[in-house]
Amino acid sequence: MRKLSEVEELGLGQGAPFHVTETILNKNIMDCNQSMRRLLKESGLVDMDHLSAGEKVVMSVQFADGSETQMSLYRANGRGDKRVWFSRLKDYSKAGDMMALVYEKGQLVVKNLTTGAFVCLVYFSSNAPINLVNGGVI
Repeated sequence: MRKLSEVEELGLGQGAPFHVTETILNKNIMDCNQSMRRLLKESGLVDMDHLSAGEKVVMSVQFADGSETQMSLYRANGRGDKRVWFSRLKDYSKAGDMMALVYEKGQLVVKNLTTGAFVCLVYFSSNAPINLVNGGVI
């Protein structure tokens, strides 16, 4: 997995990051990395270590815009690799994007850290108040 940019780090919070590759987009499948497995276990949703080979768990999750999608977690037959699949991931990412699985307010949310995170820096050069559009003052 590639290193997160500073902007992506800000959007991550306590989430579990994953790097979208061309293979993931084409095959719609990826390894369920340690960060994801820990998040799922600590949130009390799924303990991937207790899934038998071939066993699958499907659950509803949301993309950051609130649209519902499906996440499938399973243990592969054979070596027992832990895998995850997100329905419609292609609609919300492209190869090279950094995404995150986040547990917020009792809901799993899939965020695109590359295109969905932003930073607004304001530099003050005087002590004069700044009037905001909504009537507030900083």
